[in-house]
Amino acid sequence: MLKNWKVQELGGAVALLICGLVLLLMPELTLVTIANVIGILVIIIGAFFLIGYFLRKELAAGNNDLIKGMVIVCIGIFICVKSELVVSVLPVVLGIGVVLSGILKLQHAFDLKRMGFDTWVRIGLTAAVNIFIGLIVILNPFSTVAWLMRLVGIGFLFSGATDLITTIYVSKKASEYYVDGKAEETDEEIK
Repeated sequence: MLKNWKVQELGGAVALLICGLVLLLMPELTLVTIANVIGILVIIIGAFFLIGYFLRKELAAGNNDLIKGMVIVCIGIFICVKSELVVSVLPVVLGIGVVLSGILKLQHAFDLKRMGFDTWVRIGLTAAVNIFIGLIVILNPFSTVAWLMRLVGIGFLFSGATDLITTIYVSKKASEYYVDGKAEETDEEIK
């Protein structure tokens, strides 16, 4: 289960990195083109969840990868089909995506704290920066769309890079946590 989660998270992080590079290096692309590329990347992210769900052999309580994947794929298709509509709200939507990525990293930080690892603070700080960048994009203090798209690109690059680092680190620490038997001790304490 941890391996599937890691593959899904790494796939999403790589998609964010690619999208961030495109936005940073080519902000002058038409927003419709950017929306279509983002729609395709969103479909790919949804496909990772769907593939992960169907490749998993064991059943896991609370696993919602099938629904999550279907919803994400539908969102990606909507972005591609209604790109003109999406363009009007694209900067806000992208900013929300960066904020959500930060919130997920914040959850990983709290999970690390609950497992007793001191490094949760660093992950929490990257989450705070992620949330801050996303809020700046949402509030849009910039005068041109090109600068806004560059900021979105920076946000995506930061989010993708920190997602990669966080995923690798959290999966390593979670493996140690379960291998060392700490999870079993915690389960017994709950009973």
